[in-house]
Amino acid sequence: MIKQYLEIVSYGYATAIGGSTKNIVNVYNFMRLSDPATPNKTHIESQFQTDIMTPVLAALSVSYTQMFNTVRFFDDALDAPASFTEAGVGAITGDRLPDFSAVTIQMKTGLRGKSYRGSKHYGPIAESDTLGDTLVAGAVTRFTNVYNAVVAGFTDSDGNTWYPVIKSSKPPAQYKINPCVVVANIVSSARLNKSLGTMRRRKIKTVN
Repeated sequence: MIKQYLEIVSYGYATAIGGSTKNIVNVYNFMRLSDPATPNKTHIESQFQTDIMTPVLAALSVSYTQMFNTVRFFDDALDAPASFTEAGVGAITGDRLPDFSAVTIQMKTGLRGKSYRGSKHYGPIAESDTLGDTLVAGAVTRFTNVYNAVVAGFTDSDGNTWYPVIKSSKPPAQYKINPCVVVANIVSSARLNKSLGTMRRRKIKTVN
């Protein structure tokens, strides 16, 4: 089976004073338009970490720790995720904002409608990177680097270029049995929200 569609999930956590932690997960979907070489998950993960997670880590609070990435081909229902250990940490020192505060990057494709739009939510965010609820200039630059990296995709060491896509799960799409029916469209643009958003599910439980 030719594997054209790729899912990479980045797993990390945020630490809080008192020792509690909150897991943070970001999902990235990609496709390739040509077949110069058989995809190799090890080579894919290595390039993804270099090209995309490097600017992500450079923009996050030092309280963020990356644990691992998983790689799977979502156009093959039988393809199991391969896990790759990572130990990157955020780069911005000092106190951080509450764990539910997040920077949002909105992504669009060339088609209209909710199924053709997506977003990424990044945190934890250092207090020094904000003024009120708005990112300061240095933080805007760092997160601009993030969305540029995501929109550009990456080329692995085997020559396969992976373009970011918005994946839809609405019929006729189905991914549970082979042959899968993939509905995915290439990301054509992204926009950084300079005002912080809120992700309640990332809120760390109260420490008693």
